[in-house]
Amino acid sequence: MNLYHDIPLGNEDFSEINAILEIPKGSRVKYEFDHKTGTLWVDRVGKTPIDYTFNYGDLPQTWNEGDNDPLDVIILCSQSIAPGVVVPLRVVGGLKMIDSGEDDYKILAVADDKYYSDVNDISDVNKKELEDIEYYMLHYKDLHGKKIELNGWDDKATAQKILAKCHEDYKKKFGK
Repeated sequence: MNLYHDIPLGNEDFSEINAILEIPKGSRVKYEFDHKTGTLWVDRVGKTPIDYTFNYGDLPQTWNEGDNDPLDVIILCSQSIAPGVVVPLRVVGGLKMIDSGEDDYKILAVADDKYYSDVNDISDVNKKELEDIEYYMLHYKDLHGKKIELNGWDDKATAQKILAKCHEDYKKKFGK
C-alpha cells in the first residue's frame, strides 16, 4: 500500500481530510514522506535550531505546483503523534508561505482533540498559537541560510479551495 496514492484526501468539500504524519510535535528529527514509494525516511537529525511546535505532515492525493511536492499540513493537537500514521483532521485555514522563492502553502487543521473541539475556522485559533507557528516557520531554516516569507493566514473556505485545486493537480499529474 502506498499511503500517498491509496488513502483518500477527505470528504467532498475538503472540510475533513486525512494526513500522513511526518514529524511529531517536539521533534528535531526531520522525516520526509517519499510519495513515490509510500515510505517514510529520516531526512536529517538535529539540523533545525528549534523543536517542531506542532505535528506536521503531507496530504495524500494532493500536489502543490509551487514546490513540486504534496501539500503540507500543520496539525494542531495537544499531543505528539507518531510518524507514519494517518490522521483524520478538520480543516480550519491555511498559511501563505514562500520558501526560497517557491510557493509552499500550508493547510492548518485540527485533530480530534477535546482541546481543539471549538476550533472550526482560523478565527477560532488562539492568536498566540498562530504567532508561535509563524515564528517557527520564519526561523526553522535559519541555519541553512534559506529565506522564508509569510503572507498571512487564510480562512477555512480559502484553504478548502486550495485543497480542491491541489487535488485536481494531483489527478492531472498522476492520471488518477
